[in-house]
Amino acid sequence: MSEKLEKEVLSEVLTPAMVNEIWSANYTEALPFSHQNFSVGALLPAVFYMFRRGHRRGQGTFGEVFQPLAFETDAIQGNRKIAPTVSSVARVLSADQSRFSGFDSSIAKNILADFLLTHCLENLRHEPGRQKPVVRAFPTHYQSAWIDLPKRVGDLRLVPEALVALLVDQKEGEVVEPDKKQKNFFRVGDDFTGNILLSVFGSGMSARELKSDLVDDFDETTELALDQLVTVRVARSCRQPIKAQQAQSRRVRSEGRGTSQIANQHSINKGATRTFREDIRIFLQAFGSSVPRQSLTQMLESCLGLGLSNVMFSTAASLFHWESTGEIPQKESPWPLMVDCSGSSDHQLRRLSEESMDDAIRRIHRLPVIMMALRILEWHARHEIREMPPKRPDATSRINLLGDILFERHEDSKMLLRDVRRNCMTLSEKFRDEELGEMYRNVLEDEVSIPSPVWRLAEVVVQMMGDKIQIAHVLACFNSCLMTGSANGLAMERRVTYQTMRNGRKTGVMKSVVLTDTMLDFLVHRHLRKPGKNGNTKPNSISFNDFVTLLRERYGLLIDQAPPGQTISRELLQRNRRFLERRLRSLGLLMGVNDAESMKRLRPRFNAHDCEGGLDHDNSN
Repeated sequence: MSEKLEKEVLSEVLTPAMVNEIWSANYTEALPFSHQNFSVGALLPAVFYMFRRGHRRGQGTFGEVFQPLAFETDAIQGNRKIAPTVSSVARVLSADQSRFSGFDSSIAKNILADFLLTHCLENLRHEPGRQKPVVRAFPTHYQSAWIDLPKRVGDLRLVPEALVALLVDQKEGEVVEPDKKQKNFFRVGDDFTGNILLSVFGSGMSARELKSDLVDDFDETTELALDQLVTVRVARSCRQPIKAQQAQSRRVRSEGRGTSQIANQHSINKGATRTFREDIRIFLQAFGSSVPRQSLTQMLESCLGLGLSNVMFSTAASLFHWESTGEIPQKESPWPLMVDCSGSSDHQLRRLSEESMDDAIRRIHRLPVIMMALRILEWHARHEIREMPPKRPDATSRINLLGDILFERHEDSKMLLRDVRRNCMTLSEKFRDEELGEMYRNVLEDEVSIPSPVWRLAEVVVQMMGDKIQIAHVLACFNSCLMTGSANGLAMERRVTYQTMRNGRKTGVMKSVVLTDTMLDFLVHRHLRKPGKNGNTKPNSISFNDFVTLLRERYGLLIDQAPPGQTISRELLQRNRRFLERRLRSLGLLMGVNDAESMKRLRPRFNAHDCEGGLDHDNSN
């Protein structure tokens, strides 16, 4: 009850409109997706759809077509619809005798259900069993975009939209728009030859002669692996009549977060974005058609996790620089993190990596206050300054303007900061009159420790919102980007017990940065190719020394160097380096004829293949 009264007081002082805008954990002008948990593995089907259609998808018919019977689900039956299971999907597919003959018996249906669970669909919380709700479709083929999982695309926290905008790199405009004249590897609203991602995953797919209707045809004579073919069969079972598709397209434009259009919003850290765009382009172009699909999808998940983590950490570093200077740094560098190359088998190396990550998490706890300050400044500046720099596609100039106001370098700074100071004083007095928020009053009135009224107000609002809305969401987003605990991810965690002065023994979670086998597979193959002429790729001979340097300079992943502020002995750093070398050798990714460092060179496990003639190339992208 007290929290409700405190928010009512806040709304009375700041106005409900302002509170409604700043009462959030997000600031999409800096990082263009929601700070909440999501699944990296569920992103690609939504990205396929947005690249092909040019807008966010609405709700499809997967739940209706594969509605389970009572004996096909462990869920409690009621009035609400139950999510499909692999058992119900297998039952519906086996009824199509023209394509699934021989699956009449219960044993055959169970075999089909097991195949679906292994290669095409995933249960809630990765649970085994044929009667569990299905929540994810693996991106084995472009047609997985037709399977509307998760049920609401908003469950992916605007990350697919952000990925599309970052990859398209459209220089102007509020929303991402189809532009067939632009030379780009990642075109929107084009056919299956005009986008490198769709060309790799769209085997057998083709667009109609009139491409504007965006109807997808499938060539039944195309040879596909079983996992891809079954994904196509599941998706085609969900197909709607063309009129219904058009009606759904009209509905989706008025549903969700105000619009179905894809916001053309870029991250303020251009270096990390450019690195991610180049990584996924070169990897797909060189190995998209030569790596087996099961390995390709896992390596792509590693690519997405690494790219998103790098963007998030680098953006956080840029915002910390803005906090101290009022400017987004022009020279960008990745956030340095110590890597445990032993994969937690060496306790000392694991502890060092955990200390590095723990330091990063402690610093990230400050991030909600910085974003709250930006939202507060944004509100006041937007209502007082007529010509604000645009938010989209790049909000760097806008954020720098807010920094000028904060550091009193702008001509309207005194007026705007006077308004914020008045808000702090009025809010403090109101709390005192209502006998509420003594802790908040202490912050609002502390002009010695916190001279700027913007930081005082930001601190108070973040405290009022609580950790569950603020830092918990931010940490969950970082955790999702790192794909913690995943076989394709970048981090591992363990539960530890520690002693506290006040509360005695407590348990907590410690995270360490690791390079999983799939992550190493992706990194090695990606950097064995480099940009070539006319948008193609060419071989890139790279030594083990070069690889270690590349991980540090490109992604901030430290192997044989200590992070700033952390002291690590030379012996431990060399041990970490030897662990990485042995793992690369065991994976078949490193060869060397002797112990000379220059003779230790990386090598691929898969042959590269250049995409030629299928795309209009642009070397800058």
